[in-house]
Amino acid sequence: MASMISNGLEDAIEFLPGRLYYVALKKAPPRMNGAHFFSIDEELIYWNFYLDFGPLNLGHTFVFSETLNKKLANAAKSGERIYFYSSTQGQQRANAVCILGCWAVLFQGMSAAKAFEPFERMRFPPFHDATPSVCTFNLTVLDCLKGLERAIQSNYISTKSFDLHEYQHFERVENGDLTWVSPKFIAFAGPHNHYQRTPQGHVMLTPEHYIPYYKKRNVTLVVRLNEKQYDEKKFLSAGIDHLDLIYPDGTNAPMHVLMKFIEACEKTPGAVAVHCKAGLGRTGTCIGAYMMKHDLFNAHELIGWLRLCRPGSVIGPQQQFMDTIEAKMWALNPNGKTPSSKGDGSGLVATTKALSLSGSSNGGNAPTTIGFDKHQGDKLNDQKFMRYSRNKASVPSSSMFW
Repeated sequence: MASMISNGLEDAIEFLPGRLYYVALKKAPPRMNGAHFFSIDEELIYWNFYLDFGPLNLGHTFVFSETLNKKLANAAKSGERIYFYSSTQGQQRANAVCILGCWAVLFQGMSAAKAFEPFERMRFPPFHDATPSVCTFNLTVLDCLKGLERAIQSNYISTKSFDLHEYQHFERVENGDLTWVSPKFIAFAGPHNHYQRTPQGHVMLTPEHYIPYYKKRNVTLVVRLNEKQYDEKKFLSAGIDHLDLIYPDGTNAPMHVLMKFIEACEKTPGAVAVHCKAGLGRTGTCIGAYMMKHDLFNAHELIGWLRLCRPGSVIGPQQQFMDTIEAKMWALNPNGKTPSSKGDGSGLVATTKALSLSGSSNGGNAPTTIGFDKHQGDKLNDQKFMRYSRNKASVPSSSMFW
């Protein structure tokens, strides 16, 4: 529902009637009476691995939301209209509309479809996976919004309990590179036997760095998906169970591995911390299968949600692989539910509890090699270090715009 606004803003889209608008502009607008403009293009930055450019993560989303909520409260007193703007570049438009939609789903109780409705006629580039090659899986802005909506329905995240400081702290490589993606699961990068800090600042952590936090947060199982780089007895001696389900980097999970993973996670009473090398590809795939079974995510919702939580999750043909196991996982839902039985989320109110940071398509057991390479995890870890080095002193705060 485009609103024809004067003063050169003819393309502005009305998001909240008379209060909030979005517009793509080639340059920053001049000051205007009765209007307040703001942009995040230079403040909330997506630090890419390769050709990926978004979506902006949950930390960005809550920083943006706090800012927008304050601006709307001030505008209610001053009578100003708020104009959220981005550049006209496609990737920045996609990130801007996605983060605005996430705010609406979280803080306005909108369904994903309702939040995206004003932008249905706009064209956005699909979000790219964390690879340097052509991406043939189209992940859209709406997919990400639907993933967030499904997560709220599944009690994964709450506006009241999300801890922005903790999320920003633990996403950093030197602080653990770990992310809660649901109340049941932590995704993290694989630890090593010995602590290392390279001259360039690259940090490798040990199980001992994770154990105190995992004990505090009732993690009762660690699952290792990559080749052995630490002694699992370190977790076991701390009272945390450990399971090896190792399969090659750059491959899809054999179905028997997925089923063993799901069974082990169902049996353990507490949370599960899962890692491969980078905690992105194999980790996201296995956790995603569990989420499909128990919370009925479809592949696009799932990948959208995981990338909001942990950028770079699910890589290359692992994306299509999630499509191939979708129906199988739904059929295993313990309550016999189907995705359609969960409704469309209309009137959804974000008063949920919990996030306190808050097999194979060929039907056989042989892993399917994906179109990246067997050193995918190492390369992603290298890129992860580089991206956080670039961003070393620029973690956004919730008051950055004021």
